[in-house]
Amino acid sequence: MEITTRIYHSSTEEMPWQDWEQVRHHAKGGDTFMGMSPRFLACIEQSMNDISQLWYVLFYSDTGTPIASACLSTLRVDLVAIADAGTRRAIGALRKLLPSLCHLNVLFCGLPVSLGQKNLLFTPEADPKAVLAALDRLLTTIARQQKAWFIVYKEHGDEDLHDLKSLVQHGYRQAVSLDMHVFEEPFQNFEHYLSNLNSHYRYDIRRSRRKLDRAGVTISRWEDPATIRALYTEALHQRYLDVVEKSENKLEILPVDFFHELTRQFPRQVALTGLVKDGQILAFNWSLTNDASYQFMFCGIDYSANAKMDLYFNLMYSELDYALQSGAREIKVGQTASQFKTRLGCSQRPLHLFIKGVDAISRSLLALGFNLLFPPRPERQEADIYSSKYISTNRLSQKPEPESNSF
Repeated sequence: MEITTRIYHSSTEEMPWQDWEQVRHHAKGGDTFMGMSPRFLACIEQSMNDISQLWYVLFYSDTGTPIASACLSTLRVDLVAIADAGTRRAIGALRKLLPSLCHLNVLFCGLPVSLGQKNLLFTPEADPKAVLAALDRLLTTIARQQKAWFIVYKEHGDEDLHDLKSLVQHGYRQAVSLDMHVFEEPFQNFEHYLSNLNSHYRYDIRRSRRKLDRAGVTISRWEDPATIRALYTEALHQRYLDVVEKSENKLEILPVDFFHELTRQFPRQVALTGLVKDGQILAFNWSLTNDASYQFMFCGIDYSANAKMDLYFNLMYSELDYALQSGAREIKVGQTASQFKTRLGCSQRPLHLFIKGVDAISRSLLALGFNLLFPPRPERQEADIYSSKYISTNRLSQKPEPESNSF
């Protein structure tokens, strides 16, 4: 199949959105979150121009039919931030002498917002091998222009690996990313969930919730866009920055304008859940939902009160309650805090990335450090949290995959 490639540096360059949406809504696997939504792309364009450059790519067949699409972005990345704890400790001493060590420009087939979404779509009519060959040529050219050290495809599920297998022929190495945690049990609300837990887990959760009650903390939910923007000040945004600072795995730091733009692009689909004491928001979590999917996004925590009130745990319990009541067929709880989310009852969906060096030096560095940056993930664990009665009488078989969304 002869492939025609068209690239657009921004949505203002006469972007053919009708072709973009045609690919998005007919793609294999669909755009199950929002990663290719024009509205989500607008959030990034309008708030992150000083952080990342964006390109939108469309691929056409020899008959002029759009068959694939991709988002590309640049980002200055601390590669050590995606390594395991042991590797970070080993490099720590060198970082004191060379603070910029491993802070490198990277070109992504993906976006500078880490929500476990992929940004490369194929329609059933596409020949993935031909599309990837054309895309690799384009990525290599842009990477050299932008002085990027590495090219990275992120984040792809097991179901995508067959279509991506030809990347190895172009010099890419496959690595594991952080799993996506998905809550799949069909409870009506959090109390229904709680009633079906083993007594040990139920006791732990109720103990955490009592800490909120004793401290006089209440749970609030805001969905009105103007109200959220008024609440979400630079001072409150600092709680998100505190979480990023403590995070073991971080790529980007999102500005406050990104969150404000989310409320404009997705009115009443974006919500803010908060834990409030004496009029102050101690912890919050952003979420985005439609009929098919409920996505936990980014949170902020007052760490000075976290241990005393179990703020993070209680925030996740509250968000799960709203997610269950939304009726969404899929609840994505995020990629971090794996131990806690497994004990919450989430299953783990593997995600993968593909990486290669742009020149001989970067390829050599990648070959030497690949196993340190991308060690094998520990074996996934499942927590036995549900009562035997629930397991024997109420546990349902695998739920159907969500339909393509309407973001």
